[in-house]
Amino acid sequence: MVRVKGKVAVITGVAGPKGIGYAVAKQLGSEGATLAVTDISKEVYDRADEMTALGYAVAPFQVDLIQLKDVHRMVEKILEEFGRIDILANVAGGRVRGVARKPRSRRFIDVTEEAWDRGIAINLKTTFNCTKAVYPCMVRQQYGRIVNISSTTGPIGSFQGAYAYSAAKSAILGFTRALALDGADYGITVNAIAPGWIDTRDSAERRDGLESIIPLKRLGTSEEVANLALFLASDESSYMTGHLIIIDGGLHIPEIKT
Repeated sequence: MVRVKGKVAVITGVAGPKGIGYAVAKQLGSEGATLAVTDISKEVYDRADEMTALGYAVAPFQVDLIQLKDVHRMVEKILEEFGRIDILANVAGGRVRGVARKPRSRRFIDVTEEAWDRGIAINLKTTFNCTKAVYPCMVRQQYGRIVNISSTTGPIGSFQGAYAYSAAKSAILGFTRALALDGADYGITVNAIAPGWIDTRDSAERRDGLESIIPLKRLGTSEEVANLALFLASDESSYMTGHLIIIDGGLHIPEIKT
């Protein structure tokens, strides 16, 4: 199928070989989209080479998405090369690939302003910056599909220590809904996905004990999240906007996790 044939898609967070960003890019590429992929890690070029080998049209960009001016420069280059942007998948978040995770402060009293600001920047400001840079093009076109990756952590539940992450992912939902109201005037839909425990590098490190509490008894895959992102990026979802769609194997249902 070619559900997004002829569309130009910008996907962020495309560095990890098992990551959601890479899976989304491959899914959109397999359905006919031209891809502009970005990440702060130079591994984005490796992922682009792999997708080029699959026959997809790909332009990679190594960019610090926290810096709005750098995001604007990237978008200008994309428009110069492809002329339009139809799809934006805001996937970047979590942590910078290749940088060791700092121990998370379980107690709020120990959380530093630096850690808070960094968590908000990586998980929320990146989404704002990319949307801010791409949105004017979609307004001119009177068409756009924006897919934001939120999380079940924040909008649905949380765990001790995830203060900035929970706040940022909850804010992405609020941002999605507010932007959906504005975008409706321009033919732009804006939706969010809330993944639960997905079998990426991060979650695989903590697999023990997780599968037993998930009703479907397994972690999800990045490809399963990408399938949903493809639907929201295509015209099959043309009457959907402002939604948060949970994909967590049913983990949000039971009140008691055993």
